[in-house]
Amino acid sequence: MTTPAGEPWSAFSTGWNQLGSPLRPAPEDLPRIHQAWLDSLHAGLPQRQIEILALGVTPEIAQFPWAPDFRLTAIDASEEMIRGVWPGNTSNRQAVLGNWLTTPFADASFDLIVTDTGLALIVGAEPLRAAAKELSRVLRKDGRMAMRHFARPSPPETQDDIVRAIETGQTRNFHELKLRLLMAVESETPGIGVRLADVHDRFQRLFPDRALLAERLGCDLRMVSAIDAYRNRHARYAFHSPGEMAQAFDGFFLTPGAAGHYPSAHCCPVFSLSPKS
Repeated sequence: MTTPAGEPWSAFSTGWNQLGSPLRPAPEDLPRIHQAWLDSLHAGLPQRQIEILALGVTPEIAQFPWAPDFRLTAIDASEEMIRGVWPGNTSNRQAVLGNWLTTPFADASFDLIVTDTGLALIVGAEPLRAAAKELSRVLRKDGRMAMRHFARPSPPETQDDIVRAIETGQTRNFHELKLRLLMAVESETPGIGVRLADVHDRFQRLFPDRALLAERLGCDLRMVSAIDAYRNRHARYAFHSPGEMAQAFDGFFLTPGAAGHYPSAHCCPVFSLSPKS
């Protein structure tokens, strides 16, 4: 996932291969998104080339076989992400530099808009509504959106819950810990997102003994040190609830897809969005 505007995400472009599920799509996630899209097409898949817009340069999305005949355009605001993560342009896919809130595409250009947790990078109700308006503009009348989404749990976890989960062996990997900590800190300041630097500072206080944390999670100390990519980063995440998503995308029907089966999958729902008219 990549930011629609603002601070370059160089730390994520250089460390992409160190990410794992749930921060990066699990093997089951792209099939879940794909099936949610297909299930929403009551008239079936059009018998022509399908035009797809991807929000971000997630390699798994770029390389997925979406349809028998399709062309995929990915839009990302970070040149470093395009250089470091995008698997390369081909005859049926390309990446372009641009802002998700003001895309360079004509009205009704795409049959499908797809993203893996990308909307977590749009902070605040007004920007989320602006994104919904812009995506609706470039989507064809019979088009769809399909995505995996980071949604904060209800009720939210506390930092004590997270520490206790580590101590009792209920957290399975470091990537799950990062997501749970991000969501817990974000829930303390709803509406303004969570600054990555603040998550780094909280991590330092909660887990001063990194070697012990690595032992408890059964991972390499170098993986735990990947949290330092958040140090002094002012970029923010926001974990919009299903209700907030429905309010922002009020011109669409939101239909849940299949549930995931990995740690914290309940915070990573898949759904399709179909225009109401």
